[in-house]
Amino acid sequence: MITTTLSILLLNLASLASGFTIQRKSVSTRKSFSTSSCLHAAPDSLQDLVNTSNLWDPIKNDLNSVPAFACTNDQGQPMQYDVGSGPLAFFFLDVDAAKVELQKAKEDTKMEGLNIVPFPLGEVFEMGVKKLAMIVPSQKCIEDAGAPSGMNPMGQQVPLFGCLDMTEDLADGTSMVPLFLSMDEAKEAMNMALADVPEAEKVKFDVTIMPLAGAVQMQASNSDKSFTYVAPRSSLDYLLSLDDPQH
Repeated sequence: MITTTLSILLLNLASLASGFTIQRKSVSTRKSFSTSSCLHAAPDSLQDLVNTSNLWDPIKNDLNSVPAFACTNDQGQPMQYDVGSGPLAFFFLDVDAAKVELQKAKEDTKMEGLNIVPFPLGEVFEMGVKKLAMIVPSQKCIEDAGAPSGMNPMGQQVPLFGCLDMTEDLADGTSMVPLFLSMDEAKEAMNMALADVPEAEKVKFDVTIMPLAGAVQMQASNSDKSFTYVAPRSSLDYLLSLDDPQH
């Protein structure tokens, strides 16, 4: 049976996908994202931010469209891991890594009822700020962001990928900059948007890499910085497989 959390995720993801088109901003009228016209005082720390509901709640809602996967016990509660500073729940942004962790947990603990459960990233991010959880990026993701091959993704910052000169027109009529958890998918989206742009102009556009925490802080400090967070296709495919009655 589909959990309430999964139902919310599927609704958010379906809403996001329904209006997904990325359009190039006009080069001649392109507005810099460094404008100070919409700057306002932001909380001094992420801890302060998550405790400031009028700033945090809209960002949290944006993040909640992305699932993070945890290995859970038979009560649906994320398993806790002792990392030295205290117990933490691990949430994987790579569903395949979560599957590997699930198999290891089954072999190591012999517990019954272990499973993979998706949780909204906004909720998980807040848990991370409160030192209750660790968000684990994918191996490929951190390597695409410049980490050495084979580096353990545990404890690494979550990199996001996006062309800041592109916007996504959403179903509600708003336009935002999409940030991807996959370099390949970010490049694919950018190339689709630039399909009709002359080759000489395409070199002006590229994918920017920024940490998840940095993107959140940018949104909090500047209302011009409106992002959508795009889940990897593998995560969407997994959620849709759970929604399949034959699964």
